[in-house]
Amino acid sequence: MNPEVQQLLLQHWKVKTFRPGQKEAVAAVLDKRDALVVLPTGGGKSLCYQLPGLYLPGLCVVISPLIALMNDQVTALKNKGIRAMHIAGPMSENELITALDNCRFGGFDFLYLSPERAQHPLVLERLAEMKLSLLAIDEAHCISEWGHDFRPAYRELVKLKDTVDQVPVMATTATATTQVQDDICTNLDLQNPRRIVGSFDRSNIRFNVLFETNKLEAIADALCPINTPAIVYVATRKNAESLSHHLNKMGHKTAYFHGGAADKEKRIKQWMQEKIPVMVATTAFGMGIDKDNVGRVIHASLPYSIEQYYQEIGRCGRDGNTAEATLLVEQADSKKLYDRLISTIPTEEVIKKTYKHLCHYFDIAYGERPNQLKEFNLNLFCVQYGLIPKTTHHVLEILERGQVLTNTQYKKPKTKVYFAKQQKQGTNPLSDYLLRHVGGITARFQYIDLDDIARRSSISIKECLKELKVMEKNGMVEIEQLHVDNAIEFHLPREDQRTLLPIIRQLAQVADEKKRLAAAVWAYCQSKSCLRKQLLSYFGEQSVKNCGNCSRCVNSEENRVELSSHIMELLSSEETLSLDQIKETFSCSNAAAIEALDLLIQEEIIEQVSRNIFTRK
Repeated sequence: MNPEVQQLLLQHWKVKTFRPGQKEAVAAVLDKRDALVVLPTGGGKSLCYQLPGLYLPGLCVVISPLIALMNDQVTALKNKGIRAMHIAGPMSENELITALDNCRFGGFDFLYLSPERAQHPLVLERLAEMKLSLLAIDEAHCISEWGHDFRPAYRELVKLKDTVDQVPVMATTATATTQVQDDICTNLDLQNPRRIVGSFDRSNIRFNVLFETNKLEAIADALCPINTPAIVYVATRKNAESLSHHLNKMGHKTAYFHGGAADKEKRIKQWMQEKIPVMVATTAFGMGIDKDNVGRVIHASLPYSIEQYYQEIGRCGRDGNTAEATLLVEQADSKKLYDRLISTIPTEEVIKKTYKHLCHYFDIAYGERPNQLKEFNLNLFCVQYGLIPKTTHHVLEILERGQVLTNTQYKKPKTKVYFAKQQKQGTNPLSDYLLRHVGGITARFQYIDLDDIARRSSISIKECLKELKVMEKNGMVEIEQLHVDNAIEFHLPREDQRTLLPIIRQLAQVADEKKRLAAAVWAYCQSKSCLRKQLLSYFGEQSVKNCGNCSRCVNSEENRVELSSHIMELLSSEETLSLDQIKETFSCSNAAAIEALDLLIQEEIIEQVSRNIFTRK
């Protein structure tokens, strides 16, 4: 490897050696070759394009599907002293021009774009004028209909590739079957790509699939020993809050996390610092968060796909120490998963009705396509038209998939206010609060956080919104944005039936995709064979022998008898044994130890004297 590249690795990443697959990926870029890089979660994919992007002259353009991921990577690069920026979220044409000019003349090494933003004519035009070193496409599995998170905008990235011709392209992903890998290469038109596919085997992770009737007790047991850094994944926001509450009552320190949770940054910080070791969360948690000593990842409900499951369990054991990934199942879960999936697919009638309401709400005439972003509050929109917010969110996802529009959710609702008239203290509680705490609000428009104000001033959000509207009507304030949390950019003119027809035709295909992915999850749960072999086989990697330590392997009759025999030998020299002692002594999983102990109890050889303490009879 080039000594200068090696020096950059040490200088900015503080390591001397590459992880498996990284060196080959970097070398491919330096050789001006296209590359497909498939490395497991935690395998260091970002370095594969960041290191050569930093070394080579010119700008490295990175396509990423999530604003949160872009924020994390840009922040990490800046912390290394590397100039990076992202252009994401709602933006006027003038703002976009300014951002692109800043990138072009500001000496930046990295530019992060969403796949939708990368198709904008202005972006294509300006990038064609810049010297580029590399085009990196992260989460590249999104380009494939056979992947678990298909996004049609990824299919259009070939336009960007043609615009920046002669620049090497690197596509990266953590979860791609052989079929998806072929799809990526074909749809991105990669030229003689070098394929770097790392092993999907995480040998330090023990896999458990446990059928349980009392999931709460099973989760509490799987989290032992107490204070082990862990993530517990659940299906809904309500489940996250409820389970966190119950686990806290059982002696575990937990917090919950979901898309609507308050103080998200604070919750993440407390978990990262292990003041609260266990995070109970929906799938909204984990992407872009790098904590290397997570010892447990537990799924209290079934994931939507094997790819999602593998990505989430990959967040444990990154330090190389033994970790456990436990999937808890009951027979009714198959139907629950099916119902959850079907509920995410809106009906034809709901799609048509919601689209019509959107057009009325934003006053879009037939045949018209708005040039400006349309900002709104999703819940208030739903209240006005009697819609269900969750269902409306799914409709927006379907409309995005059909490239009718792009919807961006703000991390926090935005309100922008300016006090147009001088006001005295004592006018009303909200006015008093804003004048005391928001500097410059009497001189220019200022962003305010209504959620935060409501918490601090004991004024409800509803009352804040009502009072601001009254103040605006009376000419006291001017409002540019009022608690908006979503912004829509329309890509097609309003033509109702014609606009929606391609989307309606795809609904059955969307349902079939989801069912196929869910069926693979249920087959994994029900299979009696080695769990590690099943996962590796799903991703096209063959394992010659059983792992010997997953719940399927250790629960075989042969292994149970062998472990029971070892426990008996140990009890011949010890008066009592704890469950933790057994797991530590024999390096076995929680499930395996319990199975072996149950066998000895049934044969009346040992007895339980207290919680998780055993002795000979």
